[in-house]
Amino acid sequence: MAKLYSNELRAVVFPNNFQESAAGVLKENCLTVQHFDYQCEHKRNESGEVYGATEPVILKFTIRVNSPHHAKVFYQRLMLSGHYEYSLLFNVTYDANQRLSDYEDGMIVDGYVVGVEERYTSQTGNAGSDKQMLLDIEMLVRSTMYLGREEQNNYKNVFIH
Repeated sequence: MAKLYSNELRAVVFPNNFQESAAGVLKENCLTVQHFDYQCEHKRNESGEVYGATEPVILKFTIRVNSPHHAKVFYQRLMLSGHYEYSLLFNVTYDANQRLSDYEDGMIVDGYVVGVEERYTSQTGNAGSDKQMLLDIEMLVRSTMYLGREEQNNYKNVFIH
């Protein structure tokens, strides 16, 4: 059983499938991921083929919320009990219009929000005290699609689960 952490990478979450967004993804709609992890395990036979029922996968991530409006989407999806897609993108860059222009790696996760927990922190900087809200999100994952580069500017989609 492998545990994956994003402690070294800059990551954002967009609460939809970013590939289906015709108008582009605005920076203001991407929430900064502070931490994420999930466990994914498949049973394989001696030939390496997957067999048996897939174990449930729980994805946990913590995001920094700029305003309560940004947290609203997660609470709504928690109450509706439906499955939705989320895009987790790593090392993103934005163009001059503050739209997503490039990313290094990413995942599109389809799943159910099963838990939301709020935390408030306060940091003191040059401008004084700065309060921020953190959300801990737990999702029951239905499927995950990995988006990674094979070579420069060529992306490879791999369906994981």
